[in-house]
Amino acid sequence: MSNAPRTYNQDHVTRRYTPGKRRLSIYWTWSYPWESQRDLTEMDNRFSTMTEVRRVAWPVAVFQRVDQAGYPQPIDQRILDDCDTLLIFGLDHLGSRLEATQEEVEAMKEWLKREGTCLLVAPHHDVGFTDDADQRQMEYKHHGDRLVPRQQRFSEYTRSLMKALDIPVWNEWGLRPALVKGTRDIAPLTAFRDLDKLNLLNNVPTLNFHPHLPHYVLTKDNGKVQVLARQPIDPDRPHPFTAAGNTEFNCLLWMPPSGERAGDIVLVDSTNFTTLFGGTDSLKNFWKNLATA
Repeated sequence: MSNAPRTYNQDHVTRRYTPGKRRLSIYWTWSYPWESQRDLTEMDNRFSTMTEVRRVAWPVAVFQRVDQAGYPQPIDQRILDDCDTLLIFGLDHLGSRLEATQEEVEAMKEWLKREGTCLLVAPHHDVGFTDDADQRQMEYKHHGDRLVPRQQRFSEYTRSLMKALDIPVWNEWGLRPALVKGTRDIAPLTAFRDLDKLNLLNNVPTLNFHPHLPHYVLTKDNGKVQVLARQPIDPDRPHPFTAAGNTEFNCLLWMPPSGERAGDIVLVDSTNFTTLFGGTDSLKNFWKNLATA
């Protein structure tokens, strides 16, 4: 048995004393299993869930495909009837094998016939989709995030949904944005504002810095999708995508209404809806533009 104290799920590694610096520790006076496994139907004497916090602090209805209590919630009329803009964040790992059902697809197609609706689809990154260990290592060193393993593949559900809704887009890679030389500021977007009929890019010179963002590749160029913005890639960190001659990746796409579909479809990564990676006025303007489009 180790003599080291336990820090979360591992043994604590002793920190050396350095003169002039303080070593800080935190001690939570709780039983984590007891607190985290509280019955959610009992409202008293338990912590708020993330869903409850969002409902109070962020006036947006938040649904989960399968919630903390194991309750499944497919996208159906109960979600769509009182919704004008639906944001689908593709944060399911490929290994979970989640896919959109035919009933969900039909419900969304019907909803998109309504004037003024907007579907935002946000498939996340696909890091390390190869069996080549050297390529996985190159990708890992490119994004530089030690919390992300050599393979982290997202968005089985959104991929199935895009296919069913005839959205000719696929999420590839996990790319690190370029910075303005000599600063920690993200490099400005290459924006195609003449195509931006929804005004999503009004007062939006940049989006969010996140070290592994997806490239939204067009699987076929049928004129249905407008690329509204591309993000310059960090040129100093080798990556297979830049080795192939690419310097930017598609980060904001728009499908205008077409045929029976009266609603708009927008594609952008879900990390642009959090300040976890550095909130800016530019990002707030983007949120406002989307909410009022």
